[in-house]
Amino acid sequence: MKTGRCLYRYIILSYGDNGMKNHIERSNAYLHRRRFLKSGAAGILGCLSADAHGAVKKSAAAFDLAGGNYHYLSSEQKNIHNRWNKDIPPALKIRSGDMVTIETRDASDWHFTPDSTVADIVTRDTSKTHPITGPIYVDEAVPGDVLKIDILDFELSDWGWSATGKGKGLLPDLLSESYLKIWTYDAKKQYAELKDGVRVKLDPFCGVMGVAWEETGEFRTIPPRKNGGNMDIRHLTAGTTLYLPVFVNGALFSAGDAHAAQGDGEVAVSAIETDLAVTARFTVLKGASIAEPRYESDEYYATTGFGTTILEASQKATRYMVGHLSETYGLDPVEAYSLCSMAMDLKICETVDMPHYLVSAHIPKDVFV
Repeated sequence: MKTGRCLYRYIILSYGDNGMKNHIERSNAYLHRRRFLKSGAAGILGCLSADAHGAVKKSAAAFDLAGGNYHYLSSEQKNIHNRWNKDIPPALKIRSGDMVTIETRDASDWHFTPDSTVADIVTRDTSKTHPITGPIYVDEAVPGDVLKIDILDFELSDWGWSATGKGKGLLPDLLSESYLKIWTYDAKKQYAELKDGVRVKLDPFCGVMGVAWEETGEFRTIPPRKNGGNMDIRHLTAGTTLYLPVFVNGALFSAGDAHAAQGDGEVAVSAIETDLAVTARFTVLKGASIAEPRYESDEYYATTGFGTTILEASQKATRYMVGHLSETYGLDPVEAYSLCSMAMDLKICETVDMPHYLVSAHIPKDVFV
């Protein structure tokens, strides 16, 4: 079978002979649903066909390359790290306008499997939390620029997990014991069932997306920061554009902590954690400096603020929005501030990495006619 031959070749190249057996055993279903694309301008491996559920896989030809090149970055170990560090060598070098499909691992770095039980929580090595794929060096990016990331597509694995317990999340005193849920998805990937009669709509995104910052050393990905990181913004789905400030040459972008579904705040400390592949286009914006990440869709524009309290994060996000409205639409500060009170929504994106919080401010675009 043509697809099978491509699958075998891909695993050998990515994981080696010894790793092939283990990788198949831990997530065979995912491998059969994964997009297999070869790096390069054409970006098409030529072995795409219907998967086990009959869904036709997308290729790079499904996207408008818009004059850029196409690349594929796998989640093999040499492309994985879980600290922000500007001295990590790039896993991939691209130019502004290029498109990349990035494979990511789940937040446990493959500790959990579809057969895991609650007993596996205590054996997890939390120092491996948040494996992120990258970094990606964008040639034209220099400090003071903005990296624009058009999020084009996500492809989920077939399963995910959620865990919580005593001392976890926004209500650390609520539970007395640990909890692990292994989720399997509807064949058409529309929802996952918590139990009979209770289901969650799937809306995948990456909880961690960010760039290296200027400080020397290693920094955990867990808190959100000015460089992005663990923002857990559930609105960063396909069709959304993310803007990140650039602090080092090449920006050094990485992504991971994939979620199949999550509510604002991720209050119980985990979403539906999963593997996925994200396809995005990267563009360097010159002379467009921003202090913290922003994002937009066809329906709204959003600013973000991080802080050690919800108040501080909310104030920063609102202040950035007032500035955006003044600079973009020529409103006086008092007009912009008043408009925020009438039309802007504050959304609590990140609550569980205390004392680090992230709030986003959304303004609908249809207020401007």
